[in-house]
Amino acid sequence: MAMSTWRADTLESYEREKFPEDISIENALLCEKYSDELLPASWDDAIFWLKKSLDIRETLYGKDSLQNISLYERMAYIYADKPSYNNALKWYRKALRIREKAVGKSDLSLVEDYVCIAQIYRYRKDYEEYAKNIFHAKHIEEDNRPTENPVSFYVYQELADYYSKRCWAGYKEGEALPQQTEEDIRLQKEALQNMVASAQKEYGAESCEAVACLEKYIHDIKLPVQERLEIAGKILKIYYANIDTFERYKKSYCPLNDFINHTTSRIAADIWFSWSTDFWFPWTIGKKRNLDRTSIGWGIKWIKENISEEIAEKLIMRFNPTDQKMIREIISQEQMKEPVN
Repeated sequence: MAMSTWRADTLESYEREKFPEDISIENALLCEKYSDELLPASWDDAIFWLKKSLDIRETLYGKDSLQNISLYERMAYIYADKPSYNNALKWYRKALRIREKAVGKSDLSLVEDYVCIAQIYRYRKDYEEYAKNIFHAKHIEEDNRPTENPVSFYVYQELADYYSKRCWAGYKEGEALPQQTEEDIRLQKEALQNMVASAQKEYGAESCEAVACLEKYIHDIKLPVQERLEIAGKILKIYYANIDTFERYKKSYCPLNDFINHTTSRIAADIWFSWSTDFWFPWTIGKKRNLDRTSIGWGIKWIKENISEEIAEKLIMRFNPTDQKMIREIISQEQMKEPVN
């Protein structure tokens, strides 16, 4: 396989910039810098540089050193996103094994690895292992975190996804699509509510974490339209008042940052899709997926009239000229179309 242009360029830069002593932490950090810069353009080249850093670090600190755990977890994350799930599991388990050996099997530092491993099993549709890992993470937290907030939001986040998806266990292509049980719907909503409460307690009501959790809550379950609109409008204000903080999350690649980036990018969609009679939210999955784009215009009209003209204008400018024209025509209308119930 031919070497990519990115790798060729970074190899040249490395030869110019590296420290004379090959086995040095400075060179490991330089490799990690190249790995970061190559994401998400080239996962394979990012892995190449991260492995080069690990070769140096393992020589310096040993292969079972706590010093290297964050890089093992980062390698796992990159493989998960590539995706290469077997490799992702291998690296997460390596990090988990080293950490357990150092701190025992019930330390809070283990939780994030168990959550990430659970996510990999979700991607692989192995719901038995999915449940085993996420509930183990929850039990560790319940035994070790403060009683006023005993479980972190990202554990509840994954629990909510588990209850929304375990009806797919054993599903075979060609069969009728499985439906959530009433019990799973109840448990999913409860997990989502606990997720929001946990994030607000730990990080604050206007934090990136709380905003991301609120968005997931209104996006993942069926709510009265007006309630969804009011919550979406509230978090849209918080988002734009703290846009620099949210933008910083985009510069780092890890599961928690991914969750915040993904959910907060949908806030406006939660508003304008309330005017769509077509596919968007999970409970309309049986409908066609041809989007009526005028719903975007009605959604932004609602934002302008109920949230902020300035925010509405910022959202309009994210669209192409044709859509901008359509949106402005809808906004100029006197009457407001009612959202879809």
